[in-house]
Amino acid sequence: MQEIAKRLLVALAIVLFAGVSASQSADGRRLALVIGSSAYEAAGNLPNAVSDARQFGAFLSSQGFDTDIVTDADRREMADAVSRFARKIGAEDTALFYFAGHGMQLRGENYLVGTDARLANEFDVAAETLALTDVIGAIEKKAKVALFFLDACRNNPLANRLNQEIEGATRSIATRGLAPVETESAGTMVAFAAAPGQVALDGRGKNSPFTTALIGHLAGPGLEIGTAFKRVIRDVRKATEGKQSPQILSSLSLEFYFNEATPQPNKTPADVPAIDPQAIEIEADFRKALRINTPRVWGFFLEKHRTGEQAMLARQMLSQMQPAATSNMLLTPQERERQLALSSSQRREIQLALAGKGFHTGSADGAFGQQTRRALANYQKSNSLPGNGYFNPLTAKSLGIALRKEDSGLYSSPLARRYDPADFASFETDRRVLKAIDCNPMYEKIYGSFEGHLYLVIRSDFITRQSATAMAKRCGGYLATITSQAENSFIASLLNKDPRLFLTGYDTSYNVSYKMGAWIGLIQDPSGKEPRGGWKWENGEPMSYVKWHHDTPHESKPGDDYAMFFAERQGRTDLKTEYVDAWEDMGENDSTNSFVIEFE
Repeated sequence: MQEIAKRLLVALAIVLFAGVSASQSADGRRLALVIGSSAYEAAGNLPNAVSDARQFGAFLSSQGFDTDIVTDADRREMADAVSRFARKIGAEDTALFYFAGHGMQLRGENYLVGTDARLANEFDVAAETLALTDVIGAIEKKAKVALFFLDACRNNPLANRLNQEIEGATRSIATRGLAPVETESAGTMVAFAAAPGQVALDGRGKNSPFTTALIGHLAGPGLEIGTAFKRVIRDVRKATEGKQSPQILSSLSLEFYFNEATPQPNKTPADVPAIDPQAIEIEADFRKALRINTPRVWGFFLEKHRTGEQAMLARQMLSQMQPAATSNMLLTPQERERQLALSSSQRREIQLALAGKGFHTGSADGAFGQQTRRALANYQKSNSLPGNGYFNPLTAKSLGIALRKEDSGLYSSPLARRYDPADFASFETDRRVLKAIDCNPMYEKIYGSFEGHLYLVIRSDFITRQSATAMAKRCGGYLATITSQAENSFIASLLNKDPRLFLTGYDTSYNVSYKMGAWIGLIQDPSGKEPRGGWKWENGEPMSYVKWHHDTPHESKPGDDYAMFFAERQGRTDLKTEYVDAWEDMGENDSTNSFVIEFE
């Protein structure tokens, strides 16, 4: 197991720094901003954070960096320091940012916590923390090489202010978590002290394990930063008995050396084992799953990669999102196949598909004997799938077989976000999901399945009914048809997870506060008897269920012939937390912030 982990970590670094073609220019300056915060007003004291910052700052100065050190900074002081630092950076410079202190993750974003933070609720986050993406953006767009070292855990403080699960003080606030980091520059590297699901230890000595390892290895003679960081990973894992494993979540396309005295970029150190192609594939899949970051995809990842370092991290991620799901991930391949409840006809279809690919199973009799198992295993191995001889969704996808039994429920993140279609190719078995993700990939979306149909909620500010209909058709679906209370409840559950999918306001003419939700596929034939006659589903399904809001439809103005999710209350009131599951009739010139596409 240790050998597998070692080879995986080496392969990770190789992947991250593969394709390097140019060293850092000697013409630029080396600039650094180091922030360390120990004295938190409401989050306790971190004994080593300030000491870490000072030690690392001194180390950087010895390596030729013009270093600014800021300690025990509140939110405003951190923002001012980053702003001053960004203004100093030139196009040929190397810029390094280091932070030691409390960090957190909320709604998919990483934040650095100021010493004055109290975080009474999630709305305090913007005022009392710095968004890591803003820090990265301000620095990387100015520098040729941008390096970020975060000796902080990315966690949400609202659940538990100081999580003491690991012995001694930690740099964790609340539940463990991780948000993927996206960078825009090819010269950017972001290194975290802890991997997904882990906390960054403050340490019992003078410095944290991460900072100690950084100082010990980054300036090794002739060590490119990627090779040096492999040694950092090794030392931190050893010092914490495997409880903490640093990780780089963004790649650097330029070589960089802290100690340029004797650079030897083509020499492989003696302690580096051979490259493992399988480990490289696992790491590539892990990065895709991390960017998607949903329970469904982590499940697919563990179906494909059941052992190793990244499988362990994937289980940690899944256990945070769905604690009950991890037990299912421990099932044997045989038990997983049994859960599919394959019928005899499905088994025959699988045997015929294998034979069609040149993997003969004997007679297609629907019985999986030794010959079928051998054919399955050989087919799986030839297609880079786990070659265990048992059928699973990934093998079904590879063979082009649609499983009859579909999962139901939320498939995506509960909050609307963008997804890269290319990330799904290694995992997703539902072709409708692939179609939905490829549908206007620049738009944020939520999606899930109910009774064999897939529903895609797209966030698009101020979209009209006509535009929503056109977009649904281009995507190969139609605006949702709702034929039962259960179906309506499911769609409403998708919508109400994200308040940004609604448009709220106050109508002075009627003295009502309103909350406009997603467009659906219900329309009224202009020849129908007003206000309730002539309503029909756009795809031709009969009207068997309605969920009109109180006293609607009412045709408040001519042309209110289209339905959307809607709620209102008399007077001026805040409807942000109002649960919306009823409909209202609206006109072609009205607009809202979302619409629901249905795929069969």
